Amino acid sequence: MKNGKISAQKLNFIIAVCAILISSASFYATYLQADAANKQVKAMTLPLLQFSTGNWNSDLKKKQLTFTLKNAGLGAAIIKNINFIYKNKKYYSLTKYLHACCEQGISLLSEHKREIENEESLITSKLVDTILAGQQSNEFLMLNSTQLTKPLWLSLNDERWKTKLEVCYCSLLDDCYITKENGVTKSIEECL
Repeated sequence: MKNGKISAQKLNFIIAVCAILISSASFYATYLQADAANKQVKAMTLPLLQFSTGNWNSDLKKKQLTFTLKNAGLGAAIIKNINFIYKNKKYYSLTKYLHACCEQGISLLSEHKREIENEESLITSKLVDTILAGQQSNEFLMLNSTQLTKPLWLSLNDERWKTKLEVCYCSLLDDCYITKENGVTKSIEECL
């Protein structure tokens, strides 16, 4: 530095260092913004499945057992598989679960299958390989209390408290989860 002046070489060096610092700060800010946007997209597409049961239809004012799977999240859930957990044993279908918990009531239903179908006392719907939109519910079992269904209704009404649902599902972004309790999910690689 002669006569209090900075040489051109030093000035170029200072400008280059400032440009690198500004570029680094800009890159970091862009990274933070992209990460925040990614988290926001995941939150907006996150499904959250919850299982509930009931034994009264307030609209119809009658005894009606229901098993419901609700997506309390915002994103759609692609349901890959479901296990009914009853007395610490897994059942891979609703039918197998019903036979395990309520054999006497199920065998009586088999004897009167046509009458029960005619009066629509027992209605079930498919869950596996379906899509449950955000904030939607699927009542996958509905059992009205009638003379023919009363043994099954009473048995299932007691045993539903001992029943948990384990659901493996994926979001539309192919993020997969397993839930064993209402709202308690665990992220997994894929549903088997």
